[in-house]
Amino acid sequence: MRSEQRKHDRFMAKENAFAALGRNYTRVGKIKDISIGGLAFEYIRGKGLKEHVSKIDIFLVGTEFHLYKVPCKLIYNIDAYVPEINNKLVKIYTTKRCGIQFEKLSKDFETLLKFFIKNHTIGSAPG
Repeated sequence: MRSEQRKHDRFMAKENAFAALGRNYTRVGKIKDISIGGLAFEYIRGKGLKEHVSKIDIFLVGTEFHLYKVPCKLIYNIDAYVPEINNKLVKIYTTKRCGIQFEKLSKDFETLLKFFIKNHTIGSAPG
C-alpha cells in the first residue's frame, strides 16, 4: 500500500465545524478533516447536486465564525455509506464524502484559515 503524498498536515475538525457548497447551499455537512490546502466533509446526498462549484463556505455552528466564498475546486465526491437496501428513497439520502482543494487564497483568507485550524481542530487526522 502506498503512503499518501500530501503537501499539508490534515487536522480533525471539532463537532461544530461545517462546510457548505452550491449557490443555495445544496451540499452542507460536517467537516471531517481540514488543512491549509483543502478539506473533506460529509453530507446527505439528496437530489439535484449536479451544479459546478468553485466556492465553499466554512462555518462554526453556535458562533459568528464564517468564511464566505473560499475559492476551491472539487477533487472527489464519493459515497461514504450506502445502505444495503433496495429502496430508491433511502439510496437518494445516503452519505457522501466530498474532498475540496483550496485555490489561490488571499492573505486574509489564509490568515483566517490558519486561525480556524489552530483553534477549531482536535488533532492530526489519521492517514
